[in-house]
Amino acid sequence: MTIAPETRADLDPYRLPRHVVPRRYEVHLDPNLRTSGFTGRVIIECVVEAPTRLVVLNAKDLEIGAVFVDGAPAIHAIDATDDRLIISTTDTVSVGPTMIDITFSGVLNDKLRGFYRSTYRDDDGVEQVIAASQMQSTDCRRAFPCFDEPDFKAVFAVTLACDPDHLAISNGPEVERTTFTDSEGHERSLVRFADTMPMSTYLVAFVVGRLETTSVVDVGGVPLRLVHVPGKSHLTAFGLDVGARSLQWFVDYYGIPYPDAKIDMVALPDFAAGAMENVGCITYRESLLLVDPATSTQSEQQLVADVVSHELAHMWFGDLVTMKWWNGIWLNEAFATFMEVAACAAYRPDWDRWTTFSLDRTAAFDTDSLASTRPIEFEVRSPDDCEGMFDVLTYEKGGSILRMLEQYLGESRFRDGIRHYLRTHSYGNTETSDLWDAIEATVEADGGGEPVRALMDSWIWQPGYPLIGARVEGGALVLRQRRFSFDASNDEEGNWLVPVHVRVNGSTTKHLMTSEELRVPLSDPTASVVVNAEGHGFYRVDYSPELLARLSHDVVAGMNTVERYNLVDDAWNAVVAGRLSAIDYLTLISDFTDERELAVWQAISIGLRGLTRVVPESHQEKLQARVRTLVSDAVLDIGWDPRPNEDDLRSKLRGLLVTLLAVNGGDDDARVRCRSIFDRSVVDSSDVHPELAAAATAVVASTGDAVDYGRFRDLFRSAATPQEQLRYLYALADFDDANLILETCRFALSGEVKSQNAPFVLARAMQNRRNGDVAWRFVRENWTHANTTFPVNTIIRMVQPVATLNTPEKGAEVGAFFAEHPIPQSAKTLDQVLERQRVNIALREREQPRIVASL
Repeated sequence: MTIAPETRADLDPYRLPRHVVPRRYEVHLDPNLRTSGFTGRVIIECVVEAPTRLVVLNAKDLEIGAVFVDGAPAIHAIDATDDRLIISTTDTVSVGPTMIDITFSGVLNDKLRGFYRSTYRDDDGVEQVIAASQMQSTDCRRAFPCFDEPDFKAVFAVTLACDPDHLAISNGPEVERTTFTDSEGHERSLVRFADTMPMSTYLVAFVVGRLETTSVVDVGGVPLRLVHVPGKSHLTAFGLDVGARSLQWFVDYYGIPYPDAKIDMVALPDFAAGAMENVGCITYRESLLLVDPATSTQSEQQLVADVVSHELAHMWFGDLVTMKWWNGIWLNEAFATFMEVAACAAYRPDWDRWTTFSLDRTAAFDTDSLASTRPIEFEVRSPDDCEGMFDVLTYEKGGSILRMLEQYLGESRFRDGIRHYLRTHSYGNTETSDLWDAIEATVEADGGGEPVRALMDSWIWQPGYPLIGARVEGGALVLRQRRFSFDASNDEEGNWLVPVHVRVNGSTTKHLMTSEELRVPLSDPTASVVVNAEGHGFYRVDYSPELLARLSHDVVAGMNTVERYNLVDDAWNAVVAGRLSAIDYLTLISDFTDERELAVWQAISIGLRGLTRVVPESHQEKLQARVRTLVSDAVLDIGWDPRPNEDDLRSKLRGLLVTLLAVNGGDDDARVRCRSIFDRSVVDSSDVHPELAAAATAVVASTGDAVDYGRFRDLFRSAATPQEQLRYLYALADFDDANLILETCRFALSGEVKSQNAPFVLARAMQNRRNGDVAWRFVRENWTHANTTFPVNTIIRMVQPVATLNTPEKGAEVGAFFAEHPIPQSAKTLDQVLERQRVNIALREREQPRIVASL
């Protein structure tokens, strides 16, 4: 039985009462792009579940004009502390349908949230303004008064006013355009859009401005187009192709048609997130949608393909079926992360996307190895709690455990469970357990008995992940789990249900660890054993010395790429945790000179770059010599020049190896060649392969002088594509000169760098091995300015690299600063950053004397 609150004292500070439920919104907005303000009116059709004289909605940073309930004027008040609009009626509102009518006004803000202001300069250098929106998680209340919680699903009918030569778009297709004359005598257009499907407020979108569109692509009856600023139509073909191919792939995978009427993919000059899955009106950063395949690297193209696929996956998983509350957002994002890789793998099989996903899994491992990690799902109450959910554990760890489940159950049974879940809960809201129950029911119907819910509960409700110890005892392989930690002295017992794939002499079997120890009989106790065969388990492996010795060069060479990646990645993290010495790690990777797979070299490069922060300046040349020995044969083998019909990953490997040789290996000849390549690429980008051009850019920046720096800044200003612009911008943070790093920091705050990018420039500068402290000092001195200017979600990203400042003095300094300057929207992530800094300090103090003695 629903009970209506009688007074404001009865209200929960974070959750709205449930006695009034919205069913349909009519939203009318008139943005003024000249004054950066807007006016609006919202009419909300509701159902009253209990008699009341108190109606509570969300509103923030809005001036409320008049409020009517069922045509009668009502008293209203704003509670700024809790983002509430509290409406009091003279008479009791009876159970049944009711109508709330509110007029309001607001400001198109520069915070890149709610209804905000984005800008670009046209061909004449004139600034043009776009009104755009970003509602997730709790910012729809900044655009219009609403019931701003995900389980208050409703239909939205949007009408936007705009100049006649401007484009206006929203979630639904345009159904009517009329003209009117405003109070200043200007002719305006009024654009009405079709009703949406029932959806949550965080998915509402509108964009108004001088924009252009591509031609419509018909994808099985769904019109798809790309929206962009004028002059960038030549950068749209790749994103549009990915969108069309992925959309059809998702329709086939889910077995459910696209749930709404159309899809616009909108490239915005200013956008705080990467992209946003608004129903029918998906918004993106320009660099994540607009790309020129002829001048971009494989990573840059893959990023576009990943993000486009991620957002389209949400149209079903997140939009059609939505979590009840923000504690469940991890599943939305984890599943979209999983699906983006699956769709991208189908789009470009040659990119071997499930192999490169290993890097994403490593990023999750890094955080989940800390004592300050968190469970994937945890209680969420406040807006700050919501903001804190959007991290590597939600996306990468969540996506990784879904991949592990899929590989354990089999792809078809997993997919059938997803289809069952979506059909059962279409247009509704769910808890996490609903998905596990749907998959388990499908598995049972297929004759299986895998405990899906118990298995997944063991992964989402506890922090961390297992280290699986492997040894041979009494003719059996004995596997024992304990929690992995960067603090090797902190060995906690584990209690995960772990799907383990084991390969013995080429034959693979599946097992489920349901207790601390599992014994697998061996027909040949002397056989070579690979634990985590195929490499998709979210755990690390600790082989006994005996089993490790059996992994001969030939056995390792016979492993697949992910398995070899995991072997190297596990070894480096054993160094970080104090389980393996840095010298033993160098010895292990020295056996990989014949390696020619990109992913394995990416794992090796992580370790090598980590070692450069451990080795003192006095011994850097000796470490560089080791790097040259490791890398030179591979560079010689694949050559400096691309070969006919070479695949993208081989070209990308060349770029990585050249960078390692020139920067980490200090090879003078490689540096000279990179400068020549860079000069050629600037004169004519078509004359140099994009992977070599990008590598040469990185090398010249890392070894360049003030003249080079000025040239890079000019190239940033004149770049032809979003990718080239970011490449030159971030390279400004790589120069090995304290004065130039300080200049980069000042440039980031100059206004010439957009606020969406500036925090990442500062973060990159803080990562600078020799001069990161310069950037850290600058950030401290400009802390207030940064927090006032930058999007709230980017503040923690800006400071994450303080973890690389690995001396006890810097640790004390950083800890003291954040004790006085907390980041409330990212409190847990900040704890993790500070702990990782302590881990890095311990690593340096432990390994530096050993590696110096050995080198």
